[in-house]
Amino acid sequence: MRASTFKQSIFKQNNFRYTITVFFMSFLLLVSCSDSEGLNDFEIEGTQLIEKIENATRVSVAATSLPAATASALRGDLADSHIVKVEFAKDLGYKVFLETDNESRVEVKSEVYFSKEGKQLLDTNSKRNFKRNKCFQFVFPIDFIMPDNTSITLDSKEEWVMIKDWYAANKGIKRRPKLVFPVEVTIEDGSLQTLIDRDDLRRMKDSCKRGKDKRKCFKLILPVQYTMQDGTLIDIIERADFKLLRAWHKANPQMKEKANLNFPIDIEYKDGTTATIDDQKAFEAAKDAC
Repeated sequence: MRASTFKQSIFKQNNFRYTITVFFMSFLLLVSCSDSEGLNDFEIEGTQLIEKIENATRVSVAATSLPAATASALRGDLADSHIVKVEFAKDLGYKVFLETDNESRVEVKSEVYFSKEGKQLLDTNSKRNFKRNKCFQFVFPIDFIMPDNTSITLDSKEEWVMIKDWYAANKGIKRRPKLVFPVEVTIEDGSLQTLIDRDDLRRMKDSCKRGKDKRKCFKLILPVQYTMQDGTLIDIIERADFKLLRAWHKANPQMKEKANLNFPIDIEYKDGTTATIDDQKAFEAAKDAC
């Protein structure tokens, strides 16, 4: 075979392959465009559909109007929250207003969205997502006092549904449960923090919202002693003994006042320095100084 004939043969083969490749790619592109044009709202990316729901006219509907498919989310990741209000945007989906009993969440109130079929929509809006962010992780078990003064103990995050089930069995009761203090929590750096009361909780969550160090300003140097509302004395010799305070509150749900810390006490600041606190007024001043 002559060289010129050989080159022409190679050229024809390459040209044929190129033509086949272009045809195949054009076919894929055509199919892709055709499929895109046929997408319905259910298949649109979650955030896009959420924006459509936000901009649409919505009407309030009963929570019972939510599709059955929402149950998996409401008893799963959203099990720590209860529905306050539901709004429906015709042919689009639902905006569900929630309040949570999970004190680890940055905000009590938040919103989630579902398609008209009941699928929870992936929301990439940072402002909305921030509300459901966790400031810390609870160290389980944790206890709640219910409105009838019974208690529910959660041994894991999967058990939040127990509170939801209690309200389902006690319809008409609106008052929410109360978290029993003290509680232990884990923060981002892995350290354990003991939240003695709601004031400690409030300060930590305020640090979350401001993006500041979540570690407590200072800790109690053990041992310390508490006088309970009925005169019982509880000695806290080591960290694990804080559970004794929670056990007392759980056994005495009718007692609403905080336990009294017996002074003087010593505290240790984050930088390792210490101080002696002589009374409640000085103790409050030390906390405010944080």
